[in-house]
Amino acid sequence: MAEPWLKKTELASVLKLSPRTIERKIKPTLKAGNQNRYLLSDAVAQLRGVPEEGGNVIRFPRERTRGEAA
Repeated sequence: MAEPWLKKTELASVLKLSPRTIERKIKPTLKAGNQNRYLLSDAVAQLRGVPEEGGNVIRFPRERTRGEAA
């Protein structure tokens, strides 16, 4: 069975992130006009810093918890 295409809000719900975090940290897998769709496997790979073919590893900064020093 093929992996389903997810909307930003659906992906945010699955990953337990805010939709704004999805916008900032994850590039859409499919972009058609003003509609962005994501594959869960691609989103998880981007969050882990796995490079696209021929690309460099991009590490995202770790989210700080409340009270943690910068």
